[in-house]
Amino acid sequence: MMKTTMIAAFLICASLPASAATITMRSVIEGPCKIEVERFCNHVKPGGGRVQACLKEHLPELSRLCVKGLRAHRNSVNMHLKSRRHARRDPLFSTPATPAPRQ
Repeated sequence: MMKTTMIAAFLICASLPASAATITMRSVIEGPCKIEVERFCNHVKPGGGRVQACLKEHLPELSRLCVKGLRAHRNSVNMHLKSRRHARRDPLFSTPATPAPRQ
């Protein structure tokens, strides 16, 4: 019983960083960096990290708010990756899934 409760608590906590605190690059581009994207990266086709790379090229010229948004996005991604690595090391998650039966 105690082990089941601990596993359930771990699963709930492990899922929080990935869902509750996720900051998408799109929300940064359309929010705090909107003016900078229009000013410096208007010619860049969105997708594949191209807008993010453009903003990185102009980092010294970005507003504090935009830089703060980019850092928040980076921290969100790092937290998500860290929780995934932790989940992969957990024996509960490392057992291979059984394939679905073919019909």
